[in-house]
Amino acid sequence: MKTYIKVFLPLLIVFIFNGCGAIKLSKYDLKETYSEKQVLVYDKTISLSTKGYIGNMQFSPTNKDELTIISIDKIEYGSYRTDHFIVIDLKNGKLKKDIKLDKTKDTYDVEFIKYSDDGKKLYLMRIYEKVLKNICQKNITVYKIAEKTIFEKECEDRLITELIKDKFTILDLETEQLSPYYSYNCDELIPKELNNNEIESYCDVSLNSPINTTYFYSGNKKQNKTKKGIAIYDKNSFKPKKIITLDDKLDTEFRIEVVSEDGQYILFKKDFRDNNEKFKNSQYSVYDLKNNRVIHNFDTTLWMIGRAFIDKDNLIFTYSTDFTEIGNTLYSKKHLSILNLVTNEKKIFSDCGESGGKCYLTEGIYNLNDRYIMWRDYSKYHIFDKKDMKIVQEFNGAKKFTVSRDFKKVVFYMNNTNELHLFDIVQGE
Repeated sequence: MKTYIKVFLPLLIVFIFNGCGAIKLSKYDLKETYSEKQVLVYDKTISLSTKGYIGNMQFSPTNKDELTIISIDKIEYGSYRTDHFIVIDLKNGKLKKDIKLDKTKDTYDVEFIKYSDDGKKLYLMRIYEKVLKNICQKNITVYKIAEKTIFEKECEDRLITELIKDKFTILDLETEQLSPYYSYNCDELIPKELNNNEIESYCDVSLNSPINTTYFYSGNKKQNKTKKGIAIYDKNSFKPKKIITLDDKLDTEFRIEVVSEDGQYILFKKDFRDNNEKFKNSQYSVYDLKNNRVIHNFDTTLWMIGRAFIDKDNLIFTYSTDFTEIGNTLYSKKHLSILNLVTNEKKIFSDCGESGGKCYLTEGIYNLNDRYIMWRDYSKYHIFDKKDMKIVQEFNGAKKFTVSRDFKKVVFYMNNTNELHLFDIVQGE
């Protein structure tokens, strides 16, 4: 078995330039660092002519050969906003759309962008606008008069960028036009006792949940708010209809732990502690948002760390055991567990590396098919066999990746070479 594979192959690379394809041979830069099975099989590389940084990319929900990339042409003060949207035909590498909105107007958060179900529109869920404000800097000029120090403010008008609260817009990919603003405000569904001097409650957009939903947050004003439920909106008017919590209470003690990649299943969690506030156990429930019902309930004493992954009948999560305190640092052994919520069967994978990093489900968790799951740990990508409970393929070096809705293709983005590397998903046997 090879523990390290470095590939040097002449590969077909398609350049995107004015909608035309050009061909050259190039070295394959994405490293496949481990391969017991070929779950992902290399297809081709597309070199991007755009000079912007790719902040997001998504497959069309209706066409696995169409990819929309969100280009950040200029990063301002560490913010990731854009007004540049590019649609690519992955079959031939040709540019289908290059939509550059007016930069003097609004910009949009690159993470909070969602495709419509028909693949014809993009929902831009967080809008930023430039506003002129009088900004004052304190303590600029100092005067000393009779042992008294006087500070004066220096003020000037500045153009700053601010989030437009509760608003989103829709970009039509065919007409390249933006819709008027829509609102995802749910205040009319929140009772006054949940918005006062101590408690704050509101709705805000989420990455995973369906387009006509947002998270419902509530909690003490002085602390971080907790995701307590899901707000449902009318699909056409986006008027708020109801807020779903696990126990139908807006002041619920349950919180959302994770939402499935398709937005249908929600894992709710409630922690129980003893009189000394020491953790005892957690109660979990899986809610089917499409069918409006709880489908699983279970308790566990395991303390989950990081993110988790949920589908209809399986929960995949990381947990720790064998805690050891050295100095002021607490060390532990990491494990990856798959819990079948129907049979209650639990499988454990413990070969997580010295630091446990292989088992951290930090972001980008996908089912590739019934057998294999894939997740990203920073620039490392792990493909895991759920049946044999082991990692069977690993990649390193890509900045981002995305998976097609039909689970047939994976695209990696290489920011150092500004290339897309396409792979086909196979069974890997």
